[in-house]
Amino acid sequence: MNQQRIAIIGAGISGLACATELMKCGFEISVFDKSRGVGGRMSHRHFQEWGADHGAQYFTVKDERFAEEVKKWEISGAVKAWNGKIVSLDNGNITDLKSERNRYVGVPTMSAPAKYLASTLNISLLHTIAELKWNKPLRGSKNKNGTWQLVSKEQGLLPQEFDHIVLAIPSPQAKVLIGEYSDQLTETCDQVVMLPCWTLMAYLKNPLKLDFDGAFVQNHLFSWMARDSNKPGRSPYESWVAQASSDWSLENIDLSQPEAEALLLKGFKELTGAECDLYQTHLWRYSKLETPSETNFVIDAHLNLSLCGDWLRNSTVEGAWMSGYTLAQRLSLMDSIDTL
Repeated sequence: MNQQRIAIIGAGISGLACATELMKCGFEISVFDKSRGVGGRMSHRHFQEWGADHGAQYFTVKDERFAEEVKKWEISGAVKAWNGKIVSLDNGNITDLKSERNRYVGVPTMSAPAKYLASTLNISLLHTIAELKWNKPLRGSKNKNGTWQLVSKEQGLLPQEFDHIVLAIPSPQAKVLIGEYSDQLTETCDQVVMLPCWTLMAYLKNPLKLDFDGAFVQNHLFSWMARDSNKPGRSPYESWVAQASSDWSLENIDLSQPEAEALLLKGFKELTGAECDLYQTHLWRYSKLETPSETNFVIDAHLNLSLCGDWLRNSTVEGAWMSGYTLAQRLSLMDSIDTL
């Protein structure tokens, strides 16, 4: 069995897909994430009696390899097709939108597929990795490239040593960690522009009398809105998510939360005619890749450092999974990862 030790920083879909595939190939895998739970932007905010998917809203399937994975998620009950009515909304004019592909959602929340993947992995949550530490190879060691250790804000220098580090986190965060080591990976991070997204989560005592469950919004501060309670497995209480456009979010990225809330609530009332009875907001600073590409991953083979994530490919669940999966496939074929 392969005894190579790999640390993966980031427990979003990309990191979890990479970890799952590497573990199948016999690698010893440790995953670290700063959050309380797994999933990254496949996330759900829980409240007392209601909740909302405030990150990824749904996903579709194109690649056959991802289709095979989604079948496993379906069989496990982690995802179901969402048959909500989706429309285009432009200045009050509604146009039905048909899709040739199923729109899938996690059940009972969007984080369910991530939890499914994480169930068999060694994951350390609430570990904010602040620094990578490279150890020179010891004389006589089988490992010719040295080993890596991680420094977390919460625990300091962690004792484990690793042969390879995978960074499955947004490019600005990855750059901070690898900047002093790899010019190649730093250049990759610098070439990518990530766009933000202000998101409103709303609860309403009375159901909105709108003839749709999700809408791509045109010519407005919001670009998407959805009746979250319409998705399978959700709370029956009327809950909505409204996500601002990348342009509006970037223009207003420096607003305080109260300032942003006032504008988001005003925009929601403009579209629905309703006041929110309860609400919360969230700013995703690294929500969407400005320019999609066909890059799945990047490897610095000399230093045994890798990058993966939806920010390298496109801002979709499939893009994130494909990035992590294909990186794992490539690492499993490499003979340059020396063993401790």
